[in-house]
Amino acid sequence: MDDVRSRELGAYLRARRDRLTPADVGLAAGGGRRRVKGLRREEVAVLANVGSTWYTWLEQGRDVRPGAEVLAAIADALLLSDDERRHLFLLGGRPETDGRQPNTDALAGPAGDDGRLRVLLDSLSPHPAVVIDPRFEILACNAAFRFMINDIEALPRTDRNWAYLHFTHPDWIDGQADYAEECEILVAKLRACRGETLTHPAWGPLLRRLREESPLFARLWDRADVSSGSRRVKRIRSPHVGSLSLRTVTLRLHENPHTRVVVHQPEDRTTRERLDELAARIARGGIDGPAPVRHPRPAT
Repeated sequence: MDDVRSRELGAYLRARRDRLTPADVGLAAGGGRRRVKGLRREEVAVLANVGSTWYTWLEQGRDVRPGAEVLAAIADALLLSDDERRHLFLLGGRPETDGRQPNTDALAGPAGDDGRLRVLLDSLSPHPAVVIDPRFEILACNAAFRFMINDIEALPRTDRNWAYLHFTHPDWIDGQADYAEECEILVAKLRACRGETLTHPAWGPLLRRLREESPLFARLWDRADVSSGSRRVKRIRSPHVGSLSLRTVTLRLHENPHTRVVVHQPEDRTTRERLDELAARIARGGIDGPAPVRHPRPAT
């Protein structure tokens, strides 16, 4: 494995081990005071039936190249969910399920400028729809998404990142009715996407910026949660048409599977009517954008 992947795998294993206790995995706590907050490395090694020294090297980021069977045993030992398990296999360079390459470096910049894609997005109106790359950069969106909270195109281009908006921009922070839960899910999805394009150099600047500007993001990222999606209803406070209850459908593009089209579908009749109202106001030029975009503030 390359150095970046080995280091990320070791950090992920440490984070997941720290979140378990002996009782979680059926081990006796033992006498005396434990000096670690989670499981010991030796305990994980025993549960996974691997050598303690070898497992230590794995957590230290050494190039020990674990096989699929070993990764499966470690995933079982750490009680990983299906999403977390897949992420572990991606970091280990052995995609477990869908046959996609674990680290395609090509991100999806050009896709957002494809005229056919813009036609598709516009055809989805009044449902808000957006195209994002693995780092959640907003590559393209339709008018319903553009004005769902604030005017995306009024923001600096460097700020047009779905994760960055959630953690730093007041309008997006205020626009999430279930803000804490939304942030937890978003960070878990972002980490899952990172596993697919781990060595791309754009990840470093994005994660540094988010950590520096949002203590909340730093705390959630360090938890190392992983999720490929959620079926929950997303509740948005639109400054234009009021509360919206939405479910998202995520589609991958055949031309670049790392690019995602995210469509927000109405959960109830009221939301459908309000999305129709939003589309009508946009069509007649009744929305020039909300109040001027406020200066970003970090979410804590």
